[in-house]
Amino acid sequence: MPPSAMPTRPDAFRRRLESLDVTWDNEDPEAEYSVAAEFDDPDRAYWAVRQQGAGLADRSERETLVISGEETVEWLQGLITGNLLNLIQEGSGLWTPFPNAKGRMVADARILHLPQMLYLDLEPGTLDSGLLAHLRQHIIMEDVTLSDRSEQTARFGLFGPRAAAILDGVGQWKRDPAELDAYQGTWGAIDGREVIVQANPTSGEAGFDLSFDRSESLPIWDALTEAGGGTLEPLGDETLEILRIEAGIPRFGVETDDSVIPLEANMGELIDFDKGCYVGQEIIARLDTLGTPAKKLRTLVFDGGAAPAPGADIENDDGRNVGTVRSAAWSPLLDAPIALGYVKRNANEPGTVLKVEGREARVERLGYPLDEGDTPRPTSS
Repeated sequence: MPPSAMPTRPDAFRRRLESLDVTWDNEDPEAEYSVAAEFDDPDRAYWAVRQQGAGLADRSERETLVISGEETVEWLQGLITGNLLNLIQEGSGLWTPFPNAKGRMVADARILHLPQMLYLDLEPGTLDSGLLAHLRQHIIMEDVTLSDRSEQTARFGLFGPRAAAILDGVGQWKRDPAELDAYQGTWGAIDGREVIVQANPTSGEAGFDLSFDRSESLPIWDALTEAGGGTLEPLGDETLEILRIEAGIPRFGVETDDSVIPLEANMGELIDFDKGCYVGQEIIARLDTLGTPAKKLRTLVFDGGAAPAPGADIENDDGRNVGTVRSAAWSPLLDAPIALGYVKRNANEPGTVLKVEGREARVERLGYPLDEGDTPRPTSS
């Protein structure tokens, strides 16, 4: 399988996005992929997702890997923290880290069990930055085939209270999208065009990722837009990032990378401690047995001002460094800046007041703005 190619959008679909005043990110010819960063009214798109509407995001820069072969499940079971044996039924899915031998993250993926294959949704750049080499390294004699479908596959995200109703009205599905738990999936057609759907709560609201042949991008976008009527807004990546940060959902390449053990990112729910051996299992199990990790990903809430810069130091009252900001945004929900960052043990209890860029920041649990408890992130269904 050749290295993953840069995903490109069909010209007609690109023109449709530009008619909506899209702002592109990574438009440099040397960039690996381009991102629909924002549209003409980000505030309206944000509140459509958070209130009674929905947002439609072009996520076609994301990567798709298909794994097939008679020994796929047994082989992949030894490379992830999740338990593939929970995915017996077609349409079941999970979100799982891929750790290395040191227990640190090579990648994460949303895996969906489709007929005769496992379908992986990945952050852009993941395959060439290490995951593909990691997977190939562990294929010895197993009957396993890796197929990079990123160049052929487009992906849209549909997020918000009306997302399931829009899908129900626009397509014919093997299973009602409204019945799907997190990471479960279904498949069917929109105007005769084949589409795969996977429930994805990355915004903290009802949400789905739709994947399909890249050549069908324009008619599927238009069909969804028509079905959504005045309650569906084009949603840029920057606004989706605000929603994600508020929801406290870590993103590979932003809050997680090869310096992070999944437990440090509060991804314990994505680890099956009873499933048996997998790469990095001893390190992760030992950390779980010892108790609290040396650092943990937390939400930081500010009283006002601008959002802090990613990479900013987090300090205690004595001026000592106790952590680092990984991502930040202005939260319309709180009307205040919010950040995700790693905070060291003994300084990361909710309610602790720390300082970032000379300003006070209150430590809170992930997903703090959205509900009274932790944001649910089911591992499989």
